Amino acid sequence: MKSAGSVEPDALLVGMTLVPGFLSRNRSFDLFEDPMIRRAKRRAALLRGIVRQLAGAVGAVEGLEVVAEMGARELRYRVPGIGVDRRAILTDVEYSCVAYLAGRARVAGLRADPEDRARIDAALRRLAEGLKLPEGDD
Repeated sequence: MKSAGSVEPDALLVGMTLVPGFLSRNRSFDLFEDPMIRRAKRRAALLRGIVRQLAGAVGAVEGLEVVAEMGARELRYRVPGIGVDRRAILTDVEYSCVAYLAGRARVAGLRADPEDRARIDAALRRLAEGLKLPEGDD
């Protein structure tokens, strides 16, 4: 793979969020010059960081709220142990990734619903098509 131009940004974000080592800088060094790749990598790291906080890596989380807005979700919570009030505006696909990973990490009150799972599955299919990867058996 020489170019990320044929890959949809949301699909790339989902791949990099769910599989942190999906694109290795050592094996795909040229790709990391692409601004889309750099942005997806930064955003994926941010999403995984949110999940780590929600899972209690830096202390107990309080006041978890998800506010749905048109095409986005606002995630709010507090981590009193380190004096953090966090507010993150996430696209629907970003929220789906966070909800999926939070469910796997057994975060209370945050799980991917069937719509989130469908959104992730669709993004992964688009990623496979954009990267010309063979589809696996279900």
